[in-house]
Amino acid sequence: MTTVHQADEVAATPLTFVDLEDNHTSDDWSPIMCDAGRESAEEDYSAPGYDSAGNTSPGPPTTYCPPIPIELWRSIFHYVRLHSQHHAAQMPLFCKTLQVEAEAALYSTPHLPSMRAALTFAHTISAASRLGRWVRMISFAPWPDSKAPLYTNRFYGDPNTIDRPPDPRKCRIIGTGLENLRRLTSIVVCDRTALRTIAAVFDKTGIGLLRVTGDPLVLDEPTVAFLKTQRRLEELRLYHHYGEDFEVLGVRRVRVLSCPYRLLSGLDLRQISHLTHLNVTSVMSEGEIAGIIQVLGPQLVSLRLEQNVWKQKGRLYPTNGHAWDKCPLLKFLHVRHCQSHANSMYYLSDDAFDASNLPPALETLVWSAAWTRARTHHLYPDEKKREEIRHFAEAVLRASGSLRSVIYEWSGEAFYKCFLLESGEWREIPTISEEADDEVWTEVR
Repeated sequence: MTTVHQADEVAATPLTFVDLEDNHTSDDWSPIMCDAGRESAEEDYSAPGYDSAGNTSPGPPTTYCPPIPIELWRSIFHYVRLHSQHHAAQMPLFCKTLQVEAEAALYSTPHLPSMRAALTFAHTISAASRLGRWVRMISFAPWPDSKAPLYTNRFYGDPNTIDRPPDPRKCRIIGTGLENLRRLTSIVVCDRTALRTIAAVFDKTGIGLLRVTGDPLVLDEPTVAFLKTQRRLEELRLYHHYGEDFEVLGVRRVRVLSCPYRLLSGLDLRQISHLTHLNVTSVMSEGEIAGIIQVLGPQLVSLRLEQNVWKQKGRLYPTNGHAWDKCPLLKFLHVRHCQSHANSMYYLSDDAFDASNLPPALETLVWSAAWTRARTHHLYPDEKKREEIRHFAEAVLRASGSLRSVIYEWSGEAFYKCFLLESGEWREIPTISEEADDEVWTEVR
């Protein structure tokens, strides 16, 4: 894969050990920053154990255990943070020696599911500004505080009461707190309806974002108004709208874009001259894929396509028919077939494939084919289908001078990674779905 995994970074660094009894490290160390990703919502962003000056109060006495590599502690803290923000809030109290590492994990991507959680977080980082150095990204959910009960809406007959904007005074307090986050560059939108909250919080803060990730955004009036203030945006995900709607944003630095084909078809290419990573949904035909390659192929490093194939027939091999030689920089290609036809026999014709027709620099090919998910065991044995997709993977690996791995989805349930050893032997192993998930395309370098 062309992506760099956290485990590889850890393995490449010398191990440093922490002795909890002596409360010191056996060598100098410095914390590193790791994004925790998208966390599950908790009721509050709690950070107990801090006084008004931002110092930790003494935690429970620690017991002796053998020295453990700091890298292992770091992994433990990020694992806890990933699964529970509430439990992660206790980590800085665990051991003074590990306090900085625990804080780095806790504050890497705070999740703000409510107004109360956001106010608590803002007060915490205002009282302890040193904690703000760890925050690179904030995750937002729709705040239930700004939703009126349904009976209130019916009583007053006000159609907007059910979705009233959050309290502007409280949002300003939160926004003032966020201004202390000098390294904040990204937000995660857990639900596109959260944009109203996000816009209210960031209003008049002067915070310039580089990435807006998570749920794709509908370009309604509040969203457009917010995005117009973020001229430095490099990463953006949009829902079903047209190219002219994108152009009014004035966002000309976008490098990573996810959008439906409909938006691309009406877009002025001068708006996306910096684009290198592209995810296109709702692609309807082979001709639309050809158009993407023709226009954007020369500048793309990573491309993910979601193709609706309910009208198509055959295996639809990704190497067939497309001018991939027009994508000289492309390292990652993921083709996913969606909305397959109810008649599974549509996809079982014995098509030939062109093993040599690949982008010249391609390193990873991911294919989620409709015909491997078709339930045809009563007519066409699964063993035969598996043999054929393995044959395709081996053929393209041997035909390409740059391809390192082919990952295919099998029966909609698992992914398998195929590669060649230095000896030339072909191998296949089960792989985690993260190697082929919806976000891998953004990480290619």
